[in-house]
Amino acid sequence: MPVSKEQVLATAVLCRLDLASDVAGEDADKRVERLAAQLDAVIGYMDILNKLDTENIEPLYSTLQNPAPPRADVAEKKRVADEILANAPERRQDFFVVPPVI
Repeated sequence: MPVSKEQVLATAVLCRLDLASDVAGEDADKRVERLAAQLDAVIGYMDILNKLDTENIEPLYSTLQNPAPPRADVAEKKRVADEILANAPERRQDFFVVPPVI
């Protein structure tokens, strides 16, 4: 069952997407049709995957065969404030100066 334009528009409302904000009229309809075709292709691919026999397949818990060992949790002071603030547009003592947010 192909994805309809109405389903695309209903999904866009649920996702709070405005599909026609930067295009007008016929271009918006073409965009909705293109999205419907793309969603239909994705759902078709999911149908193909659903038909695969996964009965004897073990779940994959990690993509890494040998995960990296965790590093030691040691506090280090690697940079001084002058290095960090060297490219700041404005600073006051050892702090960045940013515009107030109201």
